[in-house]
Amino acid sequence: MISPASRSVHALGATYVLAIAITAVAVVLDLVTWVELDIATIYGIPLVVVAFTRNRRLLWTLASALIVTTFIAYALQVPVGEFGLREARFVNRVLGAVSLLIIAGLLHFWMTSLDIRDAQASLLEKQYQSLESVNLLLVDREAQIVRQNQELLLRRLEAEKASNRKTRLLNAVAHDVRNPLHAINLMADAIRRAAEDPVLSPQVPEMTRRLQSTAQSMAALVSDVLDIAYFDSGLAQRRDSTFPLDEVVQGACRAFTPLAEAKMLQLLAQAPDRNIRVHTDRVKLDRIVGNLVSNAIKFTAEGSVVLQAALAADGAATITVRDTGIGIPQNQLQHVFDEFARLDATTGNPNGGWGLGLAICRALAEILGAGIDVQSEVNTGTLFTVRLPPECVVATAADVAGEHQGAGK
Repeated sequence: MISPASRSVHALGATYVLAIAITAVAVVLDLVTWVELDIATIYGIPLVVVAFTRNRRLLWTLASALIVTTFIAYALQVPVGEFGLREARFVNRVLGAVSLLIIAGLLHFWMTSLDIRDAQASLLEKQYQSLESVNLLLVDREAQIVRQNQELLLRRLEAEKASNRKTRLLNAVAHDVRNPLHAINLMADAIRRAAEDPVLSPQVPEMTRRLQSTAQSMAALVSDVLDIAYFDSGLAQRRDSTFPLDEVVQGACRAFTPLAEAKMLQLLAQAPDRNIRVHTDRVKLDRIVGNLVSNAIKFTAEGSVVLQAALAADGAATITVRDTGIGIPQNQLQHVFDEFARLDATTGNPNGGWGLGLAICRALAEILGAGIDVQSEVNTGTLFTVRLPPECVVATAADVAGEHQGAGK
């Protein structure tokens, strides 16, 4: 396929050939015809053809050659003795030469005008391209500024959200710390008075136990606050290992059985259909399950708390903690993982809130890449589900047994 540039070169070459051919034909006709036939009147045609080539040198070369030719033809054709400066045929030849000069001059001006126009068009095109490039740079800069403004706005909103969150956290901590401090102060004063009064001395051990219990509760609260701050800093790291998932369930049951028995509750662990082995951070998973079990016991007045490990249909490993406690209203389920989220008074909960335990569960689950959700019905109970992604499941007992049997064969 011929390119546009090649076609332009070929057309220009054809124009040169056509101009020279017309010039040759006109010269031959002028030389072979009689002198009365003024062929020089068509000498302007090849000049017009040459003008389309934009070649001013060729234009003036042909014009000069044609002017000389017209006088040579006159000299060869005029009869001897008839030449004169005022002779009509000579005057026609002079006028023809002048007309050729005028035509050549006009064509030269036309070609110059075209060249100037093309140069201006080329300059305008370059300026347009330059302006287009500048405009693109401005558009990119504007888009960058918009993105930066959006990022700054997002960061400002995040900072405001974090500030509000910290304010709420401090208010909640102050509220939850005030009561234990007040209780510690009262019990310390009671112990002091009992130490001074022999009659009250037998009550000192019980008051000391209560004081110790309150101090431990306050220490746990401070520890939870520090944990939340640590998780929010992004410095928490995973230390993954491979272990049976049921060990986490059984360990939580053993650790919280005394607390459940103190409230006359049943703490049960349902064994999974097959032993599930997972690869994740066991310490953090133990902390999640422990917080859920502790929370379930805290808000269950009678009945049971049941733990179970299982393998979901999509291959994910799950641990569920189900209780028969007071339940959570549907309009408050979305807030249960907030720091110091509080139950509505209509639930009849004397404790009034979940503290930081569930917030820590959510933070730890995010670190493990796990999910945690809750289902609940008021006065019926609550179900918490921790879901480890399928990639955390490395094997089950059935898989391991199958591998051993295959190796034995």
